[in-house]
Amino acid sequence: MKRLLVVFVVSLVFVACGEQTESLKPLDKGMSNTVALPSGEVVYDIGGEWDAVLDWPHTPLQKDIIKITQEGNKFVGILVNGNAIKTAGNDIIKGELEKNGFKSLYVNTLDGWLPPASKIGKNCNKIVTKTLTTSLSFTLKMTLTRK
Repeated sequence: MKRLLVVFVVSLVFVACGEQTESLKPLDKGMSNTVALPSGEVVYDIGGEWDAVLDWPHTPLQKDIIKITQEGNKFVGILVNGNAIKTAGNDIIKGELEKNGFKSLYVNTLDGWLPPASKIGKNCNKIVTKTLTTSLSFTLKMTLTRK
């Protein structure tokens, strides 16, 4: 019964966040938007500038550019222009990649760094995150599109 409840809650979280599952295709060396690590593992290459739309409740949509720097499988993204919630130069996203997506991912919210539900799509040209804040109980949706 406990296992069924856990499965139900996890499924409910993904349905509430609007996430859809899709079959992951193995990444191969030489594929676009990938990088081969010294270990031979191939991960997405998300380095560069991304158009960002940040959807904070009770504020107009915030548009910005996020510049992601990636070293190996670790990355950090900073806001280029800043917005009503976070100023330019602030780290907004960070984490680690693994063979078919994120090994870890955190988004800088008003409550600090929180792990979102996330999805990489369109040959690594789009990233969508949805982060539930703890103190204010709202969801921050961030959509990144590769420039």
